Amino acid sequence: MTQDEFVTRLDQTLHSIIDDWYERVKDSYVTQEDNRELGVEPEIKRFHDGANHRIKFARQDELDVTYGLAASTRNDIVYLESSVNNKSAGFDYDSFVKRLQSHYWRARSEKPWFEPDYDRFAYQDLLIFEPLMGQSVRLEARKDRADIIHLLFEASDKCSRLLEKREDLFRDLLENYCVRPLKTIYAECLRER
Repeated sequence: MTQDEFVTRLDQTLHSIIDDWYERVKDSYVTQEDNRELGVEPEIKRFHDGANHRIKFARQDELDVTYGLAASTRNDIVYLESSVNNKSAGFDYDSFVKRLQSHYWRARSEKPWFEPDYDRFAYQDLLIFEPLMGQSVRLEARKDRADIIHLLFEASDKCSRLLEKREDLFRDLLENYCVRPLKTIYAECLRER
């Protein structure tokens, strides 16, 4: 698979992850379709802008967060980015980064699969992530708008081979290593503010 083909398939997978997430949870929220019938603001939306895929949750006085996934290429390196928008005053970014560091230092050597052809791969063999602020973790502070916390993962060559041969395991990798920890750690820090 060429790098362009890999980026295209990666983007399709990210698009699918957001759509499936939306479909799984939409019954618990007012959707844009419900909005037309009920006349109230939607509580869940999804967006696909080029290579940027997002899901937004907004429930008055309770929840206002957007998660994003994107693929990009720089200097012949393919990157996957997961992100979360933070609109909450008093959010402790230092604590958030420390928890990310702790999680990823521990998780990067885990070998998540038991199948013989894939059981030798640890997360760090497929997606390279250094959980340090300013390196793989970046804060985009924006005046009068939500701050965005970006996590940047570098995809190894093994990653493209996994996608080519086992899209189900590749998707599992993205959901369990790039998305779920971000959601969980962000929610923990948000509850503690």
